[in-house]
Amino acid sequence: MAHQNDGAARDNDGIRDGDDARTPLSAREQFDAILGSTLQEQFGEMQKQVREHAERLAAVQRELAARTSTVRSKDRAISVTVGVQGDVREIKFHNEDFRGMDPVRLGKTLVDLIGRAQSEGGEAARDAFEPLRGKGDEMRRSMLAGTPIEEFLAPLREMAQGTAEPSKPRGGRNDG
Repeated sequence: MAHQNDGAARDNDGIRDGDDARTPLSAREQFDAILGSTLQEQFGEMQKQVREHAERLAAVQRELAARTSTVRSKDRAISVTVGVQGDVREIKFHNEDFRGMDPVRLGKTLVDLIGRAQSEGGEAARDAFEPLRGKGDEMRRSMLAGTPIEEFLAPLREMAQGTAEPSKPRGGRNDG
C-alpha cells in the first residue's frame, strides 16, 4: 500500500522513499498510512449512527413530553392526570360526591390515584424507550468489531481492565 505525500512514496514498512535515501516515516505518518482512511470512514459512519440515534431519542422525548396518563377512582367521582415525568397535570372532580368524603379518605384516594397514574406514565416511558435501550453498546460493537481500530484498541482495553500485562518497551537498553 503506497501513499503519496510531499512527493515521496511511502510503504507499509515505515520507510519513505526520497530522492537519495530511504528515511523512516514518523509515527503519525505510519498511523495514517495504515489506518487513516479506514478511521475516517469509521468515524463518519459512527457520527451518522450517533446522529440518527440522537434524533430518534429526541423524537421519543418529544412524544413523551406530550403524553399523559389519566386514572379514575372506582366510584368514578375523581380522576387524576399526570405527565410521564410524574407531574400532576390535573385533578378533576366529576360530581359532588367528594364533598361527602371524610378528609382522610379523600387524601388517600388522591394519593392512590396519583400513584397509579404515575405508574402508568412510567410504564409508557419504559415502553417508548425500550427500542433504544442498549443501542449505544450495539453501535460501538457493530462499528468497531473486526476493524483495524478495534484491533488497535483491544490491547489498551485489556490493560485498562487489568487482564493483560503492559508490553515491554522495544529498542531500549533493557532489551532481553
